[in-house]
Amino acid sequence: MLLEKITAEDVQIALSAADWEDAIRKAAAPLAAQGAIEQSYVEGMIESVHKNGPYFVLAKGLALAHARPECGANRLALNFTTFDPPVSFGAGDNDPVRLIITLAATDPDSHIDLLGELAEVLMDDTRMQQLFDAPSPDAFRALLLA
Repeated sequence: MLLEKITAEDVQIALSAADWEDAIRKAAAPLAAQGAIEQSYVEGMIESVHKNGPYFVLAKGLALAHARPECGANRLALNFTTFDPPVSFGAGDNDPVRLIITLAATDPDSHIDLLGELAEVLMDDTRMQQLFDAPSPDAFRALLLA
């Protein structure tokens, strides 16, 4: 399982953000610090929402933030960030967002298996609520892998 490679360092808990742009910047910051993405990738995610709307707010409280690989993805990577208070993206019934999963993929296909693994977790409403409320990165990781 690819999710087993997620560490506590890949999780940020209960951050606050001024708005959705600030939330994306904060959620992506660890990936940029690790060199998995360039700053241009962060700007690409924000620009994409400005152009296309909040299309990556996939479900109530959940966003899968990403940009095109050519925007500056250096390697396949994930980060999980919960927000307290939740952040509005203008996504109607799916707002406000409590969890942003930031995805960096270097090509159109490398992340497909990873998304399949994530889908199993994301379709479990009980587990999603537990992830939203996880008190620590270690607790979040344990729930993710449960």
